[in-house]
Amino acid sequence: MTYIVDTHILIWFLGKNKRLNPTHQHILTERQNNFVFSAIVLAEIKYLITQKRIAVDFEDVIDYLGASENCLIYPVDEDVVDEMSTGLNIHDALIVATGLVYKNILGEDVKILTEDEEIINSNILPVA
Repeated sequence: MTYIVDTHILIWFLGKNKRLNPTHQHILTERQNNFVFSAIVLAEIKYLITQKRIAVDFEDVIDYLGASENCLIYPVDEDVVDEMSTGLNIHDALIVATGLVYKNILGEDVKILTEDEEIINSNILPVA
């Protein structure tokens, strides 16, 4: 299964935060799963670090994703922008649109790995 990972899920996973749902923890540690991170997730993490809202080292995030064979950073490209929902904030819309690119253009089964109520309630893609 391919999972599109929301920003807070990645932050909580890397920081071993107790707010991470055990189901999400299990999904993230399964080697047969593939994980896609919209480039907006990295931008959001960098922003949250500069605002001192999270205590994560940005280089550690990049190193982790680069070293993981089942993780891919997907750019915010024209296909992603075309798939954006107008009913979500820009960050969430780009994350979900990345999932829509994988589903509609690349033909893959995807789920969004999130606890974000707006993404969940949008019913655009299945969530885990």
